[in-house]
Amino acid sequence: MSLEESLEQLKRQYLHALPDKKKQIITLWISLRKNWQSHMLSAVYREVHNLKGSCETFGLTETKDIVDRLELQLKNLLDAPAPELPVIKGLDTLFHQLLQNNLRSEPAAPVVEAQMQQSPYKPTKARHEYRIAIVEDDSNVGAMITKQLHEFGFNVQHFLNFTDFLGIQNTSPFDLVLLDLILPDYTEAALFTAATEFEKNNTRVFVLSSRGDFEMRLLAIRANVSEYFVKPAETTLLVRKIHQWLKMSEKQPLKILLVDDQQSMVDYFSSLLRSHGLMVKGMTKPEQVLPTLEQFEPDLFIFDLYMPDVNGLELAKMIRQLDKYSSSPILVLSSDDTMQNKVSIIQAGSDDLISKQTAPSLFVTQVISRAQRGHDIRSSASRDSLTGLLNHTQILVAARRCYNLAKRINSSVCIAMLDLDHFKQVNDTYGHSGGDKVLLAFAHLLQQSLRPVDFMGRYGGEEFMLVLPDLPAPLAIAKLNAIRESFSHIVFVEEGAEFKVTLSGGLAFSTECNEFQDCLLLADKNLYEAKRTGRNRLITTLK
Repeated sequence: MSLEESLEQLKRQYLHALPDKKKQIITLWISLRKNWQSHMLSAVYREVHNLKGSCETFGLTETKDIVDRLELQLKNLLDAPAPELPVIKGLDTLFHQLLQNNLRSEPAAPVVEAQMQQSPYKPTKARHEYRIAIVEDDSNVGAMITKQLHEFGFNVQHFLNFTDFLGIQNTSPFDLVLLDLILPDYTEAALFTAATEFEKNNTRVFVLSSRGDFEMRLLAIRANVSEYFVKPAETTLLVRKIHQWLKMSEKQPLKILLVDDQQSMVDYFSSLLRSHGLMVKGMTKPEQVLPTLEQFEPDLFIFDLYMPDVNGLELAKMIRQLDKYSSSPILVLSSDDTMQNKVSIIQAGSDDLISKQTAPSLFVTQVISRAQRGHDIRSSASRDSLTGLLNHTQILVAARRCYNLAKRINSSVCIAMLDLDHFKQVNDTYGHSGGDKVLLAFAHLLQQSLRPVDFMGRYGGEEFMLVLPDLPAPLAIAKLNAIRESFSHIVFVEEGAEFKVTLSGGLAFSTECNEFQDCLLLADKNLYEAKRTGRNRLITTLK
């Protein structure tokens, strides 16, 4: 079902339920007429205001005109004494018109604009879905690059000539191609022409050449290739560039937490945002927010302004008191976008007020831009500046949360402490630039090898912590041993000198620990044992 069909279906469902909604409001009004009390007046006003927002969102212009007049009159009565009979009769007339409006069909209104056919945000592929081609006629060189990239977990296919490569590319395009410029079946000019077309069609081209002169690089620039490497290409740099161009580190879509007391509004805005690749948690009860934050970390909050019991401003203030979300963007939804309301929501700590009648394309654009900012803020505060992995504080937070969840649902989580062997010697011999290359390479290997649900962080220096939730112990051990083995085969180059680095690890499982701190101590103890018994190994005490 397309987005337009989905939203149109939501509109039909809302129209079907609308007569009952109007009857509920009128029942409240009749009760208020019999016994005029301020809390009952507030309840009627809130329901009318919510109806106004829904009418704006679904384009019900005729109903909205009646509701606008009702809302204005009720609002004027909120802080006033009980009204005189003429005022009540005037409201009776409007409520009668609202009910009679059920008998007439609403004019058709477009739910989604044509401009929304093109989504402004695209979720990235899973890492294993990216396909990389190497076109290199020297079988030894091609095999070496293929092997090195395989160690990092890339899906790589090697071709000895351009013709064979085109046979696959024309039917199933690769995401990226490493292209040698000296091939037996194509000239350099023809290869550059082909490279230009590949780039136009979203296949990134990295040139591999034995020439690094100005003339050859200029030809590559004019062909619009993404990167240019002079042979022999350094593997760690190649890996870093592949990650950058394919955006492999962006494993999660932007996350939105949406709260509106009307289920129809939650369904509408959730469908709208999900169709653009965003992950949305929608709810109608504000008290569900804090428990949800234990497992869902939003980049942006969207709260309805007028809700019973807890309003959007109160919810925004509560979020601002949580240190983790003190800078996260908060948007407030309302059909009343007056300047007074805008000032009030800003004073409450929210970022902006968005009208419920905002055009869908504009609404989505605003949400994505704000959510991206929220993601960037959280990322910069929680990530290690060199490797891009979680920093010491955040990996501990993730580990504790996964441990507590595993205990609560009777599952298991593996906590692994990994340390690069003889890393001080690497720094002393090859300098900090050489050491940084090793750290970056290991980070890329982890990002390429682990699942989206796993957590990885730089614990400090050359020590890393991994958290693997809900994975049977044998599979967790096998996965970590595969990472250890792959890392030991990576060849690093610094100022012409080649070297390799190994790692040691200690594992602990929640099933063998009574407290979270016990797991940390056990993993650290097993890491020490791995170092003591010869390095380049993993130690676990799990039977």
